[in-house]
Amino acid sequence: MTDLLKVCNFSFSYDESEPPILHDITFSIEKGEKLLLLGPSGSGKSSLALCINGLFPRSIDGISTGDISLLGKNIDEYLPGEVNQYVGIVFQDPETQFCMLTVEDEIAFGLENINFPRVEMDERVEWAARLMGIENYLSANIATLSGGIKQKLALACVLAMKPKLIILDEPTALLDPVSTKDFANTIQLLQKELQFSLIVIEHKLDHWISFTDRCLVLSDSGEIMFDGHPRSCFQSHLKQLIELGISLPQTFLFKEQFLTSNIVPFTFEELIEILDEVPDIIEKLNTPKETIIEAKNISFSRKKNRIFQDININIPKGILTAIIGPNGAGKTTLSYLLSGLEKPTSGEVLLKNRNLTTFSKLELSKNIGYVFQNPEHQFITESVYSEVAFSLKMQGLDEKRVNEISEEVLASFRLKHVEQHHPFSLSQGQKRRLSVATMLVDEQSFIILDEPTYGQDANTTRELMNMIEKRLQSGVSALMITHDMELVDKYADYVFVLVDGEVIFQGTPYQLFSGHKENLEKARLQLPLKYEVLKQWKLRGERFANSIH
Repeated sequence: MTDLLKVCNFSFSYDESEPPILHDITFSIEKGEKLLLLGPSGSGKSSLALCINGLFPRSIDGISTGDISLLGKNIDEYLPGEVNQYVGIVFQDPETQFCMLTVEDEIAFGLENINFPRVEMDERVEWAARLMGIENYLSANIATLSGGIKQKLALACVLAMKPKLIILDEPTALLDPVSTKDFANTIQLLQKELQFSLIVIEHKLDHWISFTDRCLVLSDSGEIMFDGHPRSCFQSHLKQLIELGISLPQTFLFKEQFLTSNIVPFTFEELIEILDEVPDIIEKLNTPKETIIEAKNISFSRKKNRIFQDININIPKGILTAIIGPNGAGKTTLSYLLSGLEKPTSGEVLLKNRNLTTFSKLELSKNIGYVFQNPEHQFITESVYSEVAFSLKMQGLDEKRVNEISEEVLASFRLKHVEQHHPFSLSQGQKRRLSVATMLVDEQSFIILDEPTYGQDANTTRELMNMIEKRLQSGVSALMITHDMELVDKYADYVFVLVDGEVIFQGTPYQLFSGHKENLEKARLQLPLKYEVLKQWKLRGERFANSIH
């Protein structure tokens, strides 16, 4: 095999007065090789991806030293946009890379930019759409598509260019559990068929780790900490990985928590093989009878499309409630109705028994906090420090107290070193932490968090959830939208399952995960690992019992 990509003594920073984000990076990728790129939030993974495809430092005022060469030619020697013929990137949020209105035009866009022969273009567009199973959406308006279809479209656009290297930058961060699994399986099949090289940047490792050839780990200072086989990485450097906040595969977390075996189980099958017994699952019972938000017979339509019809839900007071369901189910829209950001077409939403329509905007903002899925939607100041301090000043705290709380929050969320940076200059993971931090220092009695932990490493996820739990203990009520079932199992007290604008289940996580599988299948959900292990353990016991009769 020959090298497709070589990175040699490469360093990169956004400002020469600051330490480099990437420091003295050296590695290579062979043709057809599959690399898993790991590191804590803010370690420079996305910056490295953008340097590899030639966008950085060419398109920003960044500073780099060292060399990156592709197919034996230095990246700097390629014309602007030329590298995109060889390196394709699929980002966390696919909408950031769309330029056209329809699916067909979007797939064709890159081909048109390289003057691909018109007579062959339709065939190439259909080929890419067919590979991703979206051939029936070619004439569809992109704005009407679900998150899962948009992610498939983003990959189809990349595949249409037939690149030598594909970089996936947390491509499943906003996908439901089944779509996440389907996306990873699709990549595996396509890579086997088309033999492109692959770099996967992910925090959720379960569907990728047994498929990749190599593991490259960046430290929090942007240096290479490990380069080698994934199994060797997790077996030999476990303590360092945990300290860095690298998310472990769920199978390995389970093994670390409950088993003494020295085997590193990367797949569910490997985990089941080393089991001697399984732990009991204890139900959390923490559902108060009091309600903070009540939706009565609410219906909602947008542009004549009915999204909800006569929905009735009660959000319990003082606990964490989760709304889960497949992409496109209406979870975010429902949260807008519950927060007063949208008004129902009919029905009413009550906060503490008072209709939201009777609140002024100022009253609503004092009672309800909202952390948006896209953190940039809520930034209003010029620095990270000012963003955290803003609401504290609005509460009338004196300058000394504002400074004390701000410094404490910035340290907790690992943002102290970027406190004077503009919020828009942060990494995606840092932006998410800042958006949650700004809401958690407020004094609202009800907070809504739309995917609060996406793009976060294990340490930051734990810190974020601990901060939310502290607010709950002080009497705050919280509603969380998430696709992470392990998060729901560990932290949520109550859960609603939404499918096609209809609530098909409400109850405790235990009731959902130990109940009928039909609800999980309808909502494209997967069991948390310990429930799946218990299920398979019981099946194995039943098979054994049947075999001796």
